[in-house]
Amino acid sequence: MEERMVESYVEAEAFLEKVPWFTKKNPPEATERFYRRYFAEECLGKIIHVAGTNGKGSVCAFLQQVCIESGYHVGMFVSPHLITTRERICLDGRPVSEKVFLEAFNRLENRIIDYIGEGNDYRPSYFERLFFIGISVFAEARVEVTILETGLGGRLDTTNVVKAPVLSVITEIGFDHMEYLGSSLGEIAGEKAGIIKPGVPVVFWDGKSEATVVLKEKAAKCGSICHVVSKKDYKINEIRKKFIDFSVCSRYYDYGRLVAGSCAAYQAENAAIAIRACEVLHGRGLERITASSIKEGVRNMHWRGRMEEIMPDVYIDGAHNEDGVEAFVRSVTDNCEMDFDGKKCFLIFSAVKDKRYDNMIDRLCGLAPVTDFVITRIPGERGADLAELEKQFRIHTDKYVHAFAQIEDAIGFALANRGEKGVIYIVGSLYLAGLVEDLLGGKNDKF
Repeated sequence: MEERMVESYVEAEAFLEKVPWFTKKNPPEATERFYRRYFAEECLGKIIHVAGTNGKGSVCAFLQQVCIESGYHVGMFVSPHLITTRERICLDGRPVSEKVFLEAFNRLENRIIDYIGEGNDYRPSYFERLFFIGISVFAEARVEVTILETGLGGRLDTTNVVKAPVLSVITEIGFDHMEYLGSSLGEIAGEKAGIIKPGVPVVFWDGKSEATVVLKEKAAKCGSICHVVSKKDYKINEIRKKFIDFSVCSRYYDYGRLVAGSCAAYQAENAAIAIRACEVLHGRGLERITASSIKEGVRNMHWRGRMEEIMPDVYIDGAHNEDGVEAFVRSVTDNCEMDFDGKKCFLIFSAVKDKRYDNMIDRLCGLAPVTDFVITRIPGERGADLAELEKQFRIHTDKYVHAFAQIEDAIGFALANRGEKGVIYIVGSLYLAGLVEDLLGGKNDKF
């Protein structure tokens, strides 16, 4: 069959956006056959596979930064993106260039044409295509470390075609995507545990006993050593507007006091998971990881959309499920530097319709500093109904509730009415976080 070449990154991104219209998720064995046909796992260096409900993106980012500080050439595949698709595929901490993405896109498209020409009925989904583009980029770049974040679940996730990771990591498990993963924590944990491979050690967060039992059982069946991290393994010393000061209990190193450049309390938990993972990696062929590079990696990690101060006193947090919202609430209430006395505090919220947003709203309405709730709608079919969101807020609070169909109008209202030193929080969805980042990121002069 004839080769097909796309000439620009814009064209490639537009094509990918249309992929869900004519493809569906393939059986894992079909995805794996294509993966084995065109990709050599040994070209990806040491592979770290990360799953979980909350925190997995942040843990990946901590691991990436520690590896960079240790002098390794690192590839990272994560999702979703906030503004540009290229954010999902990073080399040494930066999204790949449009040129590199386009080259990998064209290589993949021609492999698909070749594969179909051999009589195979296989058309990769949107996520599969992005995963294969990422793997192709990492192989071409000859990375020493590849960090892979699962998209959904673990057992049936596209990234689980990888068979020889050096380490599996599972972050906090909670209720999300229940229509795909199950209605109990045990069922969800079983899906996440699907990334555990025979003989490969696993680091996981011991937050809920029902999930921990399942993870330990799967690790035992696989003959995998468990490295368990829990609240007993770290202590928050202080939370400030720009950083969090914490300590980690370790049998390997004395880190002293650690500093992360975030005011989010949950980043101490994510850092503790990543630190334990780095200690295991040191004994699994990544000897250049040291206590010093771990401290520097934690200090220098930046992860957009997670309690990120995008403008003075305007914070975006990508919390999009009940556990995520609970962590956001703790971060707001525990920040000893935030003085809300006499100040307006606006919380802008939206959600996608398949989330349990009623419980999220109930918890957010208990935030004492908030004076005004501003509700908006995520555009497209996935956005929750604006009237229903407004109804839920009015059920759970007697504070001011304002509703705007357009996100830019919601932002404009909050900015115009917060006063000189008022605070704005934007929470409820990573899609919302991305749209706001795009609006407030310096490319739009409306605000």
